[in-house]
Amino acid sequence: MSVKFFPGQDIIEINQDHLEQLQRDAETAPLRRARLCLHRDFSDKVHEMVIAFCRDSYCQPHRHGHKSESFHIIAGRLLVVLFDDEGNITRRIEMGPGSSGKTFFYRLNHSIWHCVVPLTEYVYMHETTAGPFVPGENEIAPWSPPENDAAQIKVFVENISSGYGD
Repeated sequence: MSVKFFPGQDIIEINQDHLEQLQRDAETAPLRRARLCLHRDFSDKVHEMVIAFCRDSYCQPHRHGHKSESFHIIAGRLLVVLFDDEGNITRRIEMGPGSSGKTFFYRLNHSIWHCVVPLTEYVYMHETTAGPFVPGENEIAPWSPPENDAAQIKVFVENISSGYGD
């Protein structure tokens, strides 16, 4: 994933030019998503990011252990899918910007298997989670397809997002 920081800035402003650059970065990134990190570095206690997803970006189901996360949709539509320990869907939350009539804010307070599925060509969101970031700390769902298996991913995403989308 493409990641950019704003080091040393006390005030950060994000405008349409940033979103357009983020979209271009996502289009060329192997995971088809890119983020602007608004925190200073991975050791910060609070991590805030603006993330752009292309529609074909796959976010493997995972859980965070003791960390919470929240999303606020800037543009586009996103499906948050929650699972039990066996991989059964327990809830789906369709999100969109405030003007869409969809849920525009979501917060997950404890360790639940989840993933996101972009429902539009591009999705832009603001995410906040607890830091610090520790590589490998997220637990990946053993029942989910790996990021390198396009055929399994296609079937999995179609199954979990059935009834949603354009």
